[in-house]
Amino acid sequence: MVQLPGGISTDGRLKRSFRFKPVTGLLELTLSECAMRALRQPGLTHPEQVTTVLCDTLEMLADKPVSKKCVQALCVGDRQFLMRRLAIHIDDALVWLAAHCGDCGESFDVSLRYSELPVKPAGERFPETMIEIDQGKFKVRVPNGLDQECIAAIDDEAEATHVLLKRLTSEVNKGKNRSGNELDLSNINKDQIEFIEGEVEQMAPEIAMEVLATCPHCDIDNRVPVSPYSCMEQSGRQLYSEVHTLASNYHWSEHEILTMPRDRRHMYLGLIDHGHNMNSNNNIYGSTN
Repeated sequence: MVQLPGGISTDGRLKRSFRFKPVTGLLELTLSECAMRALRQPGLTHPEQVTTVLCDTLEMLADKPVSKKCVQALCVGDRQFLMRRLAIHIDDALVWLAAHCGDCGESFDVSLRYSELPVKPAGERFPETMIEIDQGKFKVRVPNGLDQECIAAIDDEAEATHVLLKRLTSEVNKGKNRSGNELDLSNINKDQIEFIEGEVEQMAPEIAMEVLATCPHCDIDNRVPVSPYSCMEQSGRQLYSEVHTLASNYHWSEHEILTMPRDRRHMYLGLIDHGHNMNSNNNIYGSTN
């Protein structure tokens, strides 16, 4: 059974279970409307879109019915993992990516299956650990979906880092550091930030965000990015065409077609194609008489 590489801490235990809704036209429609939703709501950030998609497509999360609060509480690595698992849930077919060689400049294609990409599970200290720097001793946790949503609209990188740092850290002995002064992380330096980032990376689960591919033109290895959000880029054109075909032939309503399991929908589409081919053959044979 596939589980979250991180999980949600509940009553001192990490719960990693999840389950997606069955693949129907409604689930596919949810994904195909992501782009339209972003156009209708210009202020909707990418992390908010991910939260919406997971809320709409998950049936169970951490042994409980899905809620927005629970989806937002998922660490970033778990959210990326779920988005990739959603693509696998819909269709674990061979995927072709367009790549551009950084050495010779030629374009080439790379094939892969999302289900075969590696996943790094969370570290032993997940989801939070104790660290100590000059400013004092405090806890730091891995960032989650709500953290992403809170900083998504901040254009200034330094400000975004400061806001995120405040969200991820909490004082151990509230109020005082080793010097007896109030804890203040506003004057933290670059080396200290990198140290904190390193501690967080050790705890956090990660999925593969790139693959190594050899350019067929010059034999140089290239790192090809692999987005975890590919399922949000699906066009609804094919789905609308399938609904139109079934409605025209069987006179079913849109809702009846969209709530049908995809395998059954495709079976009926295959029967329609078979019937059309049979009619075409009969016409050919009949024309010779």
